[in-house]
Amino acid sequence: MKNYFTVVLIVLSIFEVFGQNKDGKITGVVMDAKNNIELPFASVIVKDASNKIVEGIITDEEGKFKMEDVPFGTYTFEIEYLGFETYSNNITIDNKNKNINLGTISLKEDAEALEEVIVEGEATQVSLALDKKVFRVGKDILSQSGSVTDVLGNVPSIAVEPSGAVSLRGNPNVIVLINGKRSGLASSDALEQLPSDSVERVEVITNPSARYDANGSAGIINIILKKNTRSGLSGQVRVVGGIPQDSRINGSLNYKTEKFNFFSTLGVRSSDYVGLYTYEQSSLRDGAPIFIDQRLDEDRHDDGFSGYFGVDYYLNDNNTFTLAFLRTDTKDIDESDLNYDIFSNQTLDSTLVTKGNSEQKRDYNQLEFNYTKRFEKKGQQLTVDVQFDGWNSEKTTSIETSRQFPDIQDISNLRTLETRKVNDFVIQSDFTLPLKNEARIELGGKFEDRLVKTGFRAEELSDNDFQVIDGIDNDVDYNEKITAFYAQYKGNIKKIEYLIGLRYEKTDIDIDDVSNVFNQKNSYDNLFPSANVSYSISDKTQIQASYSKRINRPFLFFLNPFSELIDFNTRFSGNPNLNPAFTDAIELGLLYRGEKFTINPSVYYSDSSDIIFFFTEQDANDVFVTSLDNLDNEKRYGVEVISSYRFARWLSINSEFNFYGFEQEGIINSIDLGFSDSTWETSLALRAKPINSMTIQARFNYEAPNNNAQTRTKSVSFFNAAISKTLFNGNGSIVFSGSNIFNTRKLRNQVSGANFSINDVQNRNAARWTLSFLYKFNRKPGEREKRANRSNRF
Repeated sequence: MKNYFTVVLIVLSIFEVFGQNKDGKITGVVMDAKNNIELPFASVIVKDASNKIVEGIITDEEGKFKMEDVPFGTYTFEIEYLGFETYSNNITIDNKNKNINLGTISLKEDAEALEEVIVEGEATQVSLALDKKVFRVGKDILSQSGSVTDVLGNVPSIAVEPSGAVSLRGNPNVIVLINGKRSGLASSDALEQLPSDSVERVEVITNPSARYDANGSAGIINIILKKNTRSGLSGQVRVVGGIPQDSRINGSLNYKTEKFNFFSTLGVRSSDYVGLYTYEQSSLRDGAPIFIDQRLDEDRHDDGFSGYFGVDYYLNDNNTFTLAFLRTDTKDIDESDLNYDIFSNQTLDSTLVTKGNSEQKRDYNQLEFNYTKRFEKKGQQLTVDVQFDGWNSEKTTSIETSRQFPDIQDISNLRTLETRKVNDFVIQSDFTLPLKNEARIELGGKFEDRLVKTGFRAEELSDNDFQVIDGIDNDVDYNEKITAFYAQYKGNIKKIEYLIGLRYEKTDIDIDDVSNVFNQKNSYDNLFPSANVSYSISDKTQIQASYSKRINRPFLFFLNPFSELIDFNTRFSGNPNLNPAFTDAIELGLLYRGEKFTINPSVYYSDSSDIIFFFTEQDANDVFVTSLDNLDNEKRYGVEVISSYRFARWLSINSEFNFYGFEQEGIINSIDLGFSDSTWETSLALRAKPINSMTIQARFNYEAPNNNAQTRTKSVSFFNAAISKTLFNGNGSIVFSGSNIFNTRKLRNQVSGANFSINDVQNRNAARWTLSFLYKFNRKPGEREKRANRSNRF
């Protein structure tokens, strides 16, 4: 590890030598004049006499900026921020004024600009903080009619599978947070319920600092929901219709005074999805070859409701209280038809037909409280967050199988019941103490108590009565308690900023079978160091190196030892003896922001022990059983390049390329699963605005083939496009969009093991088309928009 940081220091020293031809420095803080709060990620620009940009930078999360090595001269100094009037002033840098501190610069809101940009939106912007990469999402019309899941799919480094599973740089071991905290909202089902309009920015944290939970070996995706509302009464409503049937209505209503801010969002949806799955299975039965061809046609219907209600109370300028409640309800009804053609010695032996029906009801409740205390000393802050989550789910499934060839006969009638209840309590406090020379200390603590009750029962109709199959009737309680403390220090040495921290986490896990058949306790405590170093080569170029130690804890689904029946031929079983995986990760990245061109290349490497592996085998009854076990080690490496180019004010292009590989070592059931592979993925996005009131966007994604010791996955590609038009003097807009337009987003796998092979093609979502209309009301000319103080709402 020392060798890596030696290389980084040498690189930084080289850049230091070549960066000594400029002399001036400009510093300051950008604030919201109306609400007296910092404005993060504002654009700070220096122009020469010909109006050419000499230097440019973005303010950090505290609204601070620091331009170094600015050539001597007289310039126009400007600050731009979405929805605010542009600040402009003349400055001169010479021998007498080398270090210019502009102090606090307060920006006034621009009502006319707000009318324009809130409808049209801005392109996604990227900036580097010391411990994360920040993407200001903007009004991406590709996802505007959809959900938070659609937003994530358009953020660089993030991939979202059709099932909703999220991965970061090809690694699925990623944790999704909402406003910096673990939440039931972060599950794929709940993210689909939240409208895309609610997202302000997405933080991609590949090497999280000590302030963040240590879970997630690939890193953290932190979704920051919008926090600003308008003074007085304001709101909006969006109506969406689509093919296949997709009906959504999302609205918000807010009322804000000097002391109170009442906010609410409501959403309902009714959506249909069409899926097609094919399987080709070959295996041995009693020494003879058996071939099975399967085709599954699936029709899914989802109904959902979400409501978010809350209030902010501004006791004074330094104390804010927030209380909010979230409720979501969903009801999913799935119908499937599965046909099996079974061949023996290449001759059709029989044809089976399986009809499946399932109904799942879920409700989610979240109650949250936040207290923020700002001290007289600028930057000193104390926050206390308390959150309670409650989630209930019940799913019933019926599976009827009959033979259609060579004769007609009922084979089996199965039914399953799956229940889950989750209660999660979290209390967390963070304290920031600023020191001299922009240094600061951060301290914090957290306690989380999570209780999961899950049950699964499988029955088969026998003699006019349903009987439990192979003892598959279990109820398991899972209790996880995590206690954490952290401390970190941020400092700087000339143009080098650094953030070093240490996090302690103690984990206590208790798994109990209600029937007292199984009981297991596990407890472990660990230290997680982190370090981030950033060097400003110039105001346009920044280089960053980081290190962190992470953990990937197996959750209940992975640990539950009791089998779950998927169909009469397939089962899944967890492993209570799984160990948590530990990862050491390093990364080196660079960000260059020019007037028209932005590029962000990164190289990364990680070394993990006890990684969790899905292992499939065929048992003595010819049933395919998937279970989990730990492999000894995995090394991952990669190169990622994110770039954008603005050809003209009306035309820009964004691209992403990620090449990565891995080496795995381990043995399961005497089978050597050591394997290495490399692959790549890329995307290309175009944004055009041919006329002032119209925007066109298109995005192409490609993922190359990838493999592990048991599974071969073929390449996949898909294309999305959208067009929007503003209406009613900017008060409304209409968006027409298409996803997976050419219906090419199909997951194609081959799973192989001793004496069996399974080829499958999964097309979970066919092409979808949506048309949406947005209207904002009570937005009169001159109306101002306040930015609320820090809270957990959107």
